[in-house]
Amino acid sequence: MNPIALALLVALMSLGCGGKTEAERRTFAVTMTATAPTAPNEYGWTVTPEAAQLSVGSVRFFEGRVLLSRRLPRLDWYSLIGGTANAHPGHYVPGDALGEVLNAQTVDLLAGGNLGNANAVTGSYGSLELTLVTPTAATDARNVLGGHHAHVRGTATHTSGATVRFDAAVDLPKAIEGVRFERDLRQETGHVRIAVDLGKWMDRIDFATASPPDAAGVSTFPANSQAQNGLVRGVEDTSAYVVTWVEGAAQ
Repeated sequence: MNPIALALLVALMSLGCGGKTEAERRTFAVTMTATAPTAPNEYGWTVTPEAAQLSVGSVRFFEGRVLLSRRLPRLDWYSLIGGTANAHPGHYVPGDALGEVLNAQTVDLLAGGNLGNANAVTGSYGSLELTLVTPTAATDARNVLGGHHAHVRGTATHTSGATVRFDAAVDLPKAIEGVRFERDLRQETGHVRIAVDLGKWMDRIDFATASPPDAAGVSTFPANSQAQNGLVRGVEDTSAYVVTWVEGAAQ
């Protein structure tokens, strides 16, 4: 949504009934960081990330809230044989757009970074959409992503004592939609922080299915391997992105 669309949205919302709070223009910074894994994953691997980068495109905020299903999750037979299964948080309708950041850039998740200022309006926020994009020479001058949307490197140690040094990358075909962010936002000072849970990224990976180590002792995740599919499922999992409002100016 461009600034003109935002201005139109403000005008439309201001025409509502007299008892409804009128929307006002505002901006706020959006930052991104990461949290490291704190426990072994579901296959018994403890992961220590050494590098993690993400090529972030647009970030859009919506009023629609993510409604989690109370039913037991449906058994996904495809995922049992190594296929990629999308996360299904429940029924989700984005609703009206309330803000956006359009700065494409590469983010060093371990160091953290500022995605820019969101052009936005006041209102009741419920969710956001995160788009990953193919990096360019301008957004990834050091080519840390190797042309991919996401990259992670580190060491995984199994409870059996086995150790795998790994270097892997992911590309997603579509935006990560329906990331929970519930906040009644007015003109208070603060910023949005998106914390990428690297434990969620790594939780579905059996590192024993990675490739044999190369001459430098580093393994990769072959296409269609359990390790690669597990990483894709982790990166596209909406619960891997914890979005909070932080009081005060962004550092």
